Amino acid sequence: MKSTIVKAGVATTLALTSIVAVAVAYGRPRQAESKPRAAVTTAAAPAAPGCHFEPGDRAAFVLQSAVRDVRSEETDHLRATLSWELAEQLSSDRWRLRAALSDLSHSQTMTLPEERVSGSLAEPFFVDVDASCRLVDFGFVSEWDVRRRRLVQTALRAHEFVTPTAARGETWSANQVDGLGSFEARYALAAKRERRGLRIDRHKTAYDQSGEAFGISIAVVHSEATAHFDSPRSQWLRDASGLERVQLRIHGEIAADLAQHFSLVRDDDRFVPVPALAVADADFRDLADLEIERERMVDAEMADVAYAEALDAFLGRFAADADAELGDPSYAAARELAAWIRNHEDGPQLLADALRDGSIDAAARPALFLALELSGTDAARGTLSELLVDPRLDSFDRARAASALADIGEPSLDTASLLFAQTQGQADPIVANVSVLGLGSMAKRSGDGEVRSFVQESLDGALNAALDEGEARVLLDAMGNSGDVAFADTLESHLEAESPATRQHAAKALGRLDPAEAGPRLLQRLGDESDPAVGAAIVSAYRGPASANAIATMSARLEHSSSVSERAAIIHWLGNASLSEPAAQRKLVAHVGRERNAQLLQQIGSYIPAAEM
Repeated sequence: MKSTIVKAGVATTLALTSIVAVAVAYGRPRQAESKPRAAVTTAAAPAAPGCHFEPGDRAAFVLQSAVRDVRSEETDHLRATLSWELAEQLSSDRWRLRAALSDLSHSQTMTLPEERVSGSLAEPFFVDVDASCRLVDFGFVSEWDVRRRRLVQTALRAHEFVTPTAARGETWSANQVDGLGSFEARYALAAKRERRGLRIDRHKTAYDQSGEAFGISIAVVHSEATAHFDSPRSQWLRDASGLERVQLRIHGEIAADLAQHFSLVRDDDRFVPVPALAVADADFRDLADLEIERERMVDAEMADVAYAEALDAFLGRFAADADAELGDPSYAAARELAAWIRNHEDGPQLLADALRDGSIDAAARPALFLALELSGTDAARGTLSELLVDPRLDSFDRARAASALADIGEPSLDTASLLFAQTQGQADPIVANVSVLGLGSMAKRSGDGEVRSFVQESLDGALNAALDEGEARVLLDAMGNSGDVAFADTLESHLEAESPATRQHAAKALGRLDPAEAGPRLLQRLGDESDPAVGAAIVSAYRGPASANAIATMSARLEHSSSVSERAAIIHWLGNASLSEPAAQRKLVAHVGRERNAQLLQQIGSYIPAAEM
């Protein structure tokens, strides 16, 4: 097998610049799963605020949000006046507000065209708020589609500061949800009341990583947000602002590197009377339910579409005269074709025949394989299995078939066996690499012990029989893709390989396992590692807690490292740790006097107060 670190997957090669598009493709947590109460650590501190509303209460706020991918200049922004008034008290600790947006300015240059919001955002809606200031539920006019509802919910949830359920508390944590999924946030109450009121600081620590089963992960690079409350029994917020940066990774590759600035400032002089809306006329359904309903409607529309019409529509998206301003059409084309496949059992075979006879242009071929994968049908799985071993197809198409097979539907032992068979004998190196990497990710998605055991035994055996370092590295990557702690010892042993490149692969693979198993092994190796590139890989792979031992190990490495890239990785880790651990911030402050690289000093400055520089 040829050494290749790139994940086997056509989805990885498609441009995914929209949060919404990625979330729709791979699923998002339902809101009902993201409402646990805040966990509170009590300490001597001012009384923590909470939300409380009285009949006649109303307020207005200037709401602003801007999101951009730091790798480009494109930005999505929203600016509006948010007006609300109390509609009713639902219980002793829950209220329903009727709200509306006005003076709206909205751009969507970054969002994929097929996911952009269209239609008015001026209609009224309901927001249910509880005593901890959590935005519990939303109700919209029934005419609003999923995209409009999601936009408003996401904009408001950026300003959801969950207060502790106990009467007093200095620090606490809460599980919340936003447009990317569920995350944990840590809170701290300022020791003294400021001129603008009681201040709460929020740091987003980590997102739920259940999407890793699909090769998707979300990394919090930076998170800081502050809110002020008028009093312990406040009408929501006085103001809030924040800056967050998150990276959306697909099979380890950065698909989006998003920075969001947001602010909310109360200005009751801007209040606009909220139009009437009866509760009976509002739709409180969960967005996930609406997504399912939308997919069913699309599927139903596709049931009467003939093959020739579906194929022409699909290929038309890739035509030379297609609108270039709409961006990469691959994802939208794949979703639409997948809906057609789900309604036509003979569809996969017809499309396979078109592949074989050259009717599918090169630009459209990756999207066709993605469509087969997204359809999730048994017929599509069978066709992909045939295409994987079809000698009439080139290596790239067969590799795309392998990737789609690894990700389609529920993993099966037959599919796992077929993928592994592509690595044996005089196998095509491209197809072999993609198959074995997909085999690993398949194991992570599987709840079948027999499938997982097969993958474990197959990868262990192949590694023992590997003929060269390149082949071994791909197998190490596959073990990491599996997320199976059964590989922890094997991966740890390869942290001592003679080749630095092999040690790097082992570190990255180990970092994709359970942090409780991988963390101590990575920290132990970091203290002994001689190669700075490997050291940087170990630091980046470490996902364990910011314990005293971890902070000490990282800071000791930072002090003695002569590598700019390694120091950058350690500064990044200590910077994120400093959001919750003062000891990590002290280590960064101590390093300022030693650091001579201007860019690294700037990096440190993004984590510590200017006065400390």
